[in-house]
Amino acid sequence: MSESSSTLSPERIKQLRLDNGWSQELLAKAAGLSLRTIQRAEKDGNCSAETQLALAAAFDTSPKELFAISTNPDVNWKRKNIMQSFLALLVVCGAILMLVLLGGDLGMFADFYGVLFLILFTYSSTVIAFGSHGLIKSIYGLSYIFANDINHSPASEFLSLILKRQVIFIYGAAFIAFLIGTIAIFSSEEAISTHSVFYPAFAVNLLIVLYAAIIAEGVLRPLSTKLAHRALATKFE
Repeated sequence: MSESSSTLSPERIKQLRLDNGWSQELLAKAAGLSLRTIQRAEKDGNCSAETQLALAAAFDTSPKELFAISTNPDVNWKRKNIMQSFLALLVVCGAILMLVLLGGDLGMFADFYGVLFLILFTYSSTVIAFGSHGLIKSIYGLSYIFANDINHSPASEFLSLILKRQVIFIYGAAFIAFLIGTIAIFSSEEAISTHSVFYPAFAVNLLIVLYAAIIAEGVLRPLSTKLAHRALATKFE
């Protein structure tokens, strides 16, 4: 849909006016429009193409800045892209499972509490950094790993930023857990004096680092890169 046939954002127009310290009358004079036109724009956003250009010129910005900004990335879901991403994810999971089976018993790599700690720490840090809305966006945004046709927008940039920070958060969680586990192991006389206790305990301590790497490098970073790559690709289209 073209900008000339779209509805402007009343909230955006009002906010830009207030940022300039203007009343509706002053905005009307600055834009060369009638007061009634300004009032209608701030009420329902219905404006002609000429009015849009006049408002943009008054605010010294581009017409696109007068439109409402979507809070979610614009994604065109295609079955081909979904299947392609799903198969790629299966290959990654299959490769990891194959290495695990080659490494020994599957039960050796099971640590429910470690995974739970990583998830709780990462998402709690996300709430602190981006608020509850950032948490919700990051959880819902995981579905975009199955979509390749993502249009660049402020919403996609914001989601990419959240995911990049979550990579840091999850490695931070793994580092903290590893330090705590290491301290616990070296504080135990039985673990230090007995190899049959020390090595299994230290192996379990490393599991949380493994989990963090799988989640960060298998899900979070690829999705963040996909969103950032789309932003870069847009510049060359």
